Amino acid sequence: MKNLFLIFLFATITSCSTTFNSPADLDTKEITGKWQLTEALADPGDGSGTWQTVENGRTLEFDENGMVYSSTSFCYGEEINEAIFDDSEKMISSNCADRNVELSYELKEGKLFVTPHNPGCVEACGSKYSKIEN
Repeated sequence: MKNLFLIFLFATITSCSTTFNSPADLDTKEITGKWQLTEALADPGDGSGTWQTVENGRTLEFDENGMVYSSTSFCYGEEINEAIFDDSEKMISSNCADRNVELSYELKEGKLFVTPHNPGCVEACGSKYSKIEN
């Protein structure tokens, strides 16, 4: 019985990884790269919204240093094409002249879902992106 316990203990210790990857590290690696808008959620205000296909949608490019670059401006009436992202909070933030724009995001089933956080939407809204480059 003692030998069986020692074999089990040895197998457990040797199967452990010496490299620690936090969930935030893994998520950051997943989001890093270039994403293209492929669908937008449009709702007329009655809850009947559906995902609509977007042709040649804008791109978002996330780097490993916490920056995200957009092919279109993050701000209304300004040309601000870069923002910061916080993978632990799942938030993209851009400093616009009249107010800060905050977008929340989620990686789900290989897609990037982005929704306005501040200012938010009155009705359901959102954007769905597909990864086009690592």
